[in-house]
Amino acid sequence: MKDVIQYSLHDYVRSHKYFPPISTFFVLILVFYTYKPNPIIDSYAITALFLFVISAWLCLSVLSLDSPVQRQLMILHLGSSYRYYLAKLLTVALIAALLTVFAFLYPIIFNMFSDSVSPAVGFISFVNHLLLAVLGIGVAGFFSKMMMESAINAYGGLVLTIILSIAAPGIENILPASFKYIVWLLPPATITQRPLIQWKGESLSGISYLPFLWIMIYAGIILLLFLILANRRR
Repeated sequence: MKDVIQYSLHDYVRSHKYFPPISTFFVLILVFYTYKPNPIIDSYAITALFLFVISAWLCLSVLSLDSPVQRQLMILHLGSSYRYYLAKLLTVALIAALLTVFAFLYPIIFNMFSDSVSPAVGFISFVNHLLLAVLGIGVAGFFSKMMMESAINAYGGLVLTIILSIAAPGIENILPASFKYIVWLLPPATITQRPLIQWKGESLSGISYLPFLWIMIYAGIILLLFLILANRRR
């Protein structure tokens, strides 16, 4: 599976499909930190949302690289379609992890914050970035060409899902009480925003871990469903 990940990274770079999502992410980070100083926790909460969107974009582009024949050859090489799809997801996760490191270190290196980043704030913020990246990857999997033949439907569906997931708090506020549970079906991209913004950052015990746990559970479920459904469609 390591060979497939290396091949996928090489093929992705050679295809130049990496440029739009990654350059967009760099621009978003640079523009966001145009002025300083910035609040630490609030800033990291926003850049994690950026990463959620970009990771979904990356996933869609990586999963669209291989032709049907190429995909079959790689599955034969791995001996399992599950391992093929998992290798593709890990490829995207590796790229997203590198973007996470950039989003985390850039404001620290260039002194964009109003104060120094404590170990507690740094740990929670870094984990939040990684979780939202994985969530974005899982969401995008359902709109890849493995699941949808029409590129228009795929990109349109993904954009709509991302918009709804980011707007979930506002949607919940306007829904009748009996329908509020519907919001829980949407990807929980913003569920950590309120706990992070309300957190003073003094200690790890001062923040609720339930929102982070829910992202882990939700992302794990949709990634597993993607692997199962993609294998069946093959």
